[in-house]
Amino acid sequence: MTDVKATETHPYTVHKKCPCRIEKSVIDATAEIHSKSKDTASFVLALEKSRIKGKRIWFDEEQNTIFIAKPFACESGGGCPENDSLIGQACHCKFYHHLKERLPKEACRCGAEYYRPMFEPIFGEAIELYPFKTVLAGDDECVIAVKIL
Repeated sequence: MTDVKATETHPYTVHKKCPCRIEKSVIDATAEIHSKSKDTASFVLALEKSRIKGKRIWFDEEQNTIFIAKPFACESGGGCPENDSLIGQACHCKFYHHLKERLPKEACRCGAEYYRPMFEPIFGEAIELYPFKTVLAGDDECVIAVKIL
């Protein structure tokens, strides 16, 4: 059984805005890396090498999509220590990391939107961010997709 109330009261569901903010230094560094890149593939490769954000980052040219594998929350001082499940250790969201039951990937839309300030200044509004894989949905990691339209 899923905690429907948790998804209904999440700030992204209510306000269509992620309450977490990506660091300005990350946004600025991303823009600088892009300005020195000849194309999207080289830009993403430079992001991967810089380790600016995410555990891994790669570009699928066929899908015209950037993928970002998020580090587990417990790897960066977060998570829910009282919850020894994969969700408790991996999930960054304080609204969900205490759960042990699964939720649909769409519940992590907010986690995807967190990355919008990194990419919208570069690609404009012609991007779609969405959760590609999530531990909340039963996957072994969280991967965010940035589809360039």
